[in-house]
Amino acid sequence: MNEGDLRFLPTALLIGVGKIDLQHAALFQRLIQLKESFLNNGGLQAVEADGLVQALREHYATEEELAGEIGMDFAAHTDDHRNMLQMISKALNDGVEGRADVFGTLRYIEYWFERHIAQDDKPLGECAVRRGSGSGETL
Repeated sequence: MNEGDLRFLPTALLIGVGKIDLQHAALFQRLIQLKESFLNNGGLQAVEADGLVQALREHYATEEELAGEIGMDFAAHTDDHRNMLQMISKALNDGVEGRADVFGTLRYIEYWFERHIAQDDKPLGECAVRRGSGSGETL
């Protein structure tokens, strides 16, 4: 992993688990690309919105798998993931259909994600590092 891989992730949001930090950076990059695409295309494209939701599903599965491997109670965190996916799936679909403020939705997703990493993912990273499952790229 190099600095370029993480250019879309603020240093304060690194959790110390290489694979998860890379996924976080890729998710922030997707949000930037969605904003740019919206401006260039005059609307939110369904394939791009679906891509973000799928990337989030895969990311959440990675976190949940890691939590299971290190024996961390992750039930509340998993509930947060499920609730977020339901909410943003609906909001993005409304954006694709022209029934929602796309920029407001994308800003909310970015804010939620930053807060979630800072408050909820950091303990996962700390636990993983303590148990030896930390900064390796192949996690």
